[in-house]
Amino acid sequence: MSHHHPHHHSHGHRSDAESPLSTRQKLARMIHHWIHHTEDHVKSYRQWADTAREEGLESVAQALERVAEGSLELNRILEEAEKQLD
Repeated sequence: MSHHHPHHHSHGHRSDAESPLSTRQKLARMIHHWIHHTEDHVKSYRQWADTAREEGLESVAQALERVAEGSLELNRILEEAEKQLD
C-alpha cells in the first residue's frame, strides 16, 4: 500500500540526511550514469557490427564501428566533465 502525504514541511528545516542532492551531486550521478549507459551501447554497436560483417554488410558494419568510436569520444568528454565535479 502506498503512502501519500501532502508536502507541507519547510525545506529550510531538513536535516542533512534528508537534504536533497545539490546540482553538483545530481550532475555527477547523471554523468556517471550516461558514461556507463554509453558503454553498454558501444558493446551493442560492436556486436551488431560483427553480425553485419558476418552477413556481408560491410558498409553497415563500418557505420556501426564509427558510431561506437563516436560514442567513446562522447564518453571522454563526459569523463572530463566528471573530473570537474570531483
